[in-house]
Amino acid sequence: MFGIRKRRSYAAVGVAAAAVLLLPTAHAAEAPQAQARTAPRASAAVEHAVPTAAATRAAEYWTPQRMAAALPVDSVDRTTAPRKTLPPSSSAPQKPAGPATTGSQPVAGTATPAGDIKALVTATQVVGKVFFTGSDGKDYVCSGSAVNSTNKNMVFTAGHCVHGGPGQGWNSNWQFVPYYDHGSRPYGTWWAETLVAFNGWINDGNFGYDVGIVITSPNSRGELVNAVGGLGIQWNYPKNRYMTAMGYPQAPPFDGQWQYYCAATTSQRSWWTSDQIKMPCNMTGGSSGGPWIYGKDDNVYYSGWVNGVNSNVDSKTAPTEMRSPYFATWVGDAFNKYSTY
Repeated sequence: MFGIRKRRSYAAVGVAAAAVLLLPTAHAAEAPQAQARTAPRASAAVEHAVPTAAATRAAEYWTPQRMAAALPVDSVDRTTAPRKTLPPSSSAPQKPAGPATTGSQPVAGTATPAGDIKALVTATQVVGKVFFTGSDGKDYVCSGSAVNSTNKNMVFTAGHCVHGGPGQGWNSNWQFVPYYDHGSRPYGTWWAETLVAFNGWINDGNFGYDVGIVITSPNSRGELVNAVGGLGIQWNYPKNRYMTAMGYPQAPPFDGQWQYYCAATTSQRSWWTSDQIKMPCNMTGGSSGGPWIYGKDDNVYYSGWVNGVNSNVDSKTAPTEMRSPYFATWVGDAFNKYSTY
């Protein structure tokens, strides 16, 4: 059903570090010096290796009944710490901190597009539905996209679709179903091998860092991107770009059975909040984690570069305002690191 990949050895590194700490010092008479403790960087990536047996359990866990009953994350009260923002400093949008970078190019897969090609206008097999069990034991849904990486096994989604945030833990039974269509899985299912979230989300519930990366195990079709194709990725690009946001909204009035999209020119969330971008969009819970795609061509199913993800909404605005973390250098650093996992 899925393959087993040789994992990196983390245990040996941990043992070696412990051994160093246990070695006697040549200056035992000296008083120990207090080490300054620094808070972890909000942009630092944190990974969680999923045991191979857990992927097997996830494949068995998700019956059609459980998939149908799973809830959109946003429709359930999930406590997070108040969002931290920097004090206002300028009325002008801040410039990117690093050079505009294209991390990878879009790529086609080997699988034949499902159904009539007309059905693929806007809808695409590189976007899929995510299913997982939260650390509260409840089953949830999100959205995600296949992204072209060196090892062809990467999904981008929202941080809250892999980790529950402050005071909570890693999600389990995580699976990605590309081109999910009213219960049908025309391309199959891929399960998580490694979950990645960022300190800013895990510790602070900061939606400016609400990005998740998932490394998947190969299934009977092979690696995810080799099978269905993958979007490219960019970071440090201007905040005002015409992009297409996609996902599987499930909270009313939607039902989570098919892909929807919004297309608009994005902008910085506010003049004092530079770590998010926004667009007008009325997609609801369940669309979380779906990609914001720059350069999407509806005639080429795998076209475009992911440059954001559905994160949170402000329903008090008219129209509803959808927000995404701004993809800065920290996203590129994580992509480059996990591209070879």
